[in-house]
Amino acid sequence: MKAPLRPADVSQVVECVRDADGAGLALRAGGTKDRLGRATSATTDVDLSALSGIVTYEPEELILIARPATSLVEVEELLAQNGQHLAFEPTHWGPAATLGGTLGVGASGPRRFVAGAARDFVLGMEFVDGLGRVIRTGGRVVKNVTGYDLWRSLVGAYGTLGVMTEICLKLWPLPETQQTLAVSGQTRTDALAQMYAWSRRPEAVTGLAYSDGTLLARIEGSTAAIEPQIKALWQDASAGEILADTESRRCWERLREAGALTAARGEVLYRIVVPPSRAEETVVALERMELCRCCLDWAGGLLWAVLPRDCPPARVHTAATEAGGMAARLSQGPEDPNDEAFTPLPEGVARLNTTLRQTIDPQGRFNPGRLYN
Repeated sequence: MKAPLRPADVSQVVECVRDADGAGLALRAGGTKDRLGRATSATTDVDLSALSGIVTYEPEELILIARPATSLVEVEELLAQNGQHLAFEPTHWGPAATLGGTLGVGASGPRRFVAGAARDFVLGMEFVDGLGRVIRTGGRVVKNVTGYDLWRSLVGAYGTLGVMTEICLKLWPLPETQQTLAVSGQTRTDALAQMYAWSRRPEAVTGLAYSDGTLLARIEGSTAAIEPQIKALWQDASAGEILADTESRRCWERLREAGALTAARGEVLYRIVVPPSRAEETVVALERMELCRCCLDWAGGLLWAVLPRDCPPARVHTAATEAGGMAARLSQGPEDPNDEAFTPLPEGVARLNTTLRQTIDPQGRFNPGRLYN
């Protein structure tokens, strides 16, 4: 690797891109999401940590504009002071987590199944494309312009399309309080059936997960509204412990971080997204691969799974594909190339992705190889 480049503003980002002369650029800031994706073949590091700070915050308009290397903790603390939050409940994976890195991998937390994905909260963006052009797309209001949502293409693109320089997000009011019903001793089959039933109830259920034999259901809202709702779920389950606000928050913060699972030596962590109705068959398929531990989130739509390292990733990807979903293997460190990080895309989708990449980054400068070849 050459000496890292450290652009301090958008003009210096443009200069870095135009001076790249065909060299691959590895984009990085906090580094907390490095385990996601394949190892890049880039020859030059670009340290984006100087592109930080809040540009504009308009609480009354529910709008925040920030630079990509802004600390996720800083953003959340600022919003909380004004009774607002990022409703997609972003995954951190460490105190150095940044806004741009989180959006770059599309990291959505437990509230995803009711609030939407990270990309749904991006109203607009300024970024530098592979030709060194500064692109401003989208808007700064919730009722946005019509047309192709180009900025959302960068969310979940793993830094392969451009360098984000400003991000405009829509915000939601922060619920006054929350409580969680924890029902232990549940089988996975019963828990999945219960999660499906509760996801269709009128109560404000914003979290449904199953971990270590315990079914978890979160209710958020005003203090007055929560009490009867959580009691209604408790009566429906005929059992369970009710976790008060502080304990409930800690519970879901743990689940937000890879389902509170870690891979030990000789193990690998996978993130698998499937239709909730196919979760059971997916876990059964993984059990045939000697599944070590797992956690179900998003009412069954997200599966965190720990498998033996010698389990061929292709088998996991096949199981995800057969269930109508996708899997992502997390690398075990810088020495792990993670070549089979992602489930292969269908031919049509792969062709569209290639066309988009060739249009925005025709020379393949940004994070080459990290997403797909």
